[in-house]
Order: sequence, then structure tokens, then C-alpha cells
Amino acid sequence: MFSFLDMINHYLGYVNLNVKLKNRIYTILGVFGVIYLLYVSVRWIQNGFALRGSLILLVAVILAYFSVMNIFYYFTEKQAPLDISPKIEKALGKTLGGADPTHEGMQQTREQRGNSLLNGANIPANGYFDSKKILPGKVAVSAEQSSNIAQLANQLQQMQLMTPNYGGLGSRELAQQLEKTKKPVYAIGLGVNIPYFELQQDGQQMIVYAGMNQAQKAPMGKITTVGLQPIEDVYDKVRLYLANVILVGGPYMEMGRNEPIEKQAPYTIRVQLAYEREHKSQQRQTDTTLMSHPNVPKTDPTHDAPTSRMKRYH
Repeated sequence: MFSFLDMINHYLGYVNLNVKLKNRIYTILGVFGVIYLLYVSVRWIQNGFALRGSLILLVAVILAYFSVMNIFYYFTEKQAPLDISPKIEKALGKTLGGADPTHEGMQQTREQRGNSLLNGANIPANGYFDSKKILPGKVAVSAEQSSNIAQLANQLQQMQLMTPNYGGLGSRELAQQLEKTKKPVYAIGLGVNIPYFELQQDGQQMIVYAGMNQAQKAPMGKITTVGLQPIEDVYDKVRLYLANVILVGGPYMEMGRNEPIEKQAPYTIRVQLAYEREHKSQQRQTDTTLMSHPNVPKTDPTHDAPTSRMKRYH
């Protein structure tokens, strides 16, 4: 019987099957193996070898339990009752030299922090800006700039500043998350902070430069919109600053027919821009000019000033 199961396992290795389908086949073969062990144990006990038959029976019962667990996992969507797999996993991790669960949890927390966006409690690399004056920006990326982003992603991974491991989630957890959210799950999560970035103006174009540091900066994209406004409409009316730049994209998981499948997407960047109204500095310059000419009536310079389109941002 065991030779037959080994032969089936051997020949299945030659066939390129879906992992879940192959596990279903193994589960069915395992059920036949358990039935055979039960038969052998009963025959041993009937022939007067109670001790040996009882040991085989005990092994058959244990294997039957795990076969039932596999049937729940691979053939149904229900949670198996009395599932002791997590306890066995922790016990084997300790006895076989695996990582301590507490240490694993701390490591996973560090990785998630490394792969997560900076929130309001943290200060990005470019300093702190008033959240009321920060707008999202859209970025257009050329082929050369896309290559620069991919190179930066490799550097971040080599320096262990980025861990594309889906937050340590296994296939089962990924499947549950995909079924719940109906959205792809990226290997780097919501994004990774870039160590250095700056904004440079080239005529009417605003170019995002980024890299591991200032010496290794490279162009990563061109700002096309700020909030809902095209960059051509606002670049000369407000001062723009890069509040944050994050790396997004890369490999991701989406739900296939039976299980999660991994697909590849290019890395790109997402930006947030802080703005300051340009007319404030213009007003100060006007006040200084008026004070230096005593013959000019001292009227309010802002009284007849046209309304700025950037008031919609306030």
C-alpha cells in the first residue's frame, strides 16, 4: 500500500498541477492510507497481537485527524473544529530551532513599519508641513525615469529598507484578505518611504528627484496635477514643496480561481505636495515699495488685488 502511494507521489511530480489540486489529490490518497492502516490494526488485534495492533491503530487515528483537517482546508471554506495546527507550529518552531514567536512578532512589526506609510505621528524626511496645506499630486513617469525607480527599489531592498514579503502573510491569510477586500495585496504593502527627495523646477515643469541620498538622486517623474489643478495653472501662483514621496507598486497578489496568484507591476512613486500662496510675498514687496515713495497715497494694496484661484485650496 505504501509503495503504491509513493509511486503515485512520484508520478505526480512529473505533472504541472495547481498546488491546491495537487494537495487535494494527496489528501484523498492519505484517506485511503488511513483506511488501510485501520484495516491492518484491526487484523493485528484479531490475530492476538493487541499491543502492536493498538499502536498501529493509534497512528491511524492521528493521521485520520490530520486528514480531516486537510479535507476542511482544501475542500471547504469552513474553519476546522479543534484545529491544533497553530500550537503544533509553535511547538515545532521552538524544538527544531525555529524563531521564537515573540521575536517573530517583533520582527514582523519592524517590517510592517518599514513598509508602511508615514502617518501624522511621524515626520517625513523633508520635514513637517501643515496637513491643511498638503495636496496629492499626480506624476507622469517616462521610460528612463521608470528605470531609475526600479533601480531605487533594488537599492532599498539590498539595504533592507524594504521587505517585499506581503507583511509575512501566508497563503491562507492572503486568500482571506483578498476575498474580504476584493483588492490586490502588494508585497510592499501601502508603500515605502524614500530616504531622499526634492522638487526642481524646469520652466513650467516640476521634476521630482529622489534617491538613497542627495549624491545619488535621479529624476523619478514629472508633476502633472496638484490636487485637481493642472500644474500649468498653479506653478506660478503658489510655491510648491514636496511633503512626501513614497515608493508603490511592484509584485502583488490577486485572487485566482482557487487560490492567490502573484502578478508583477512596475514600481512607481506617489507624491504629496505642500503649497504656500505666492501673493503673500508679493504683498510684502508692494508694501515696501509704497513706503519708500512718500508721494504715493498709502492705500491698502490688497483692496484692488484680483482674487487668486488658489483660494479654492483654503
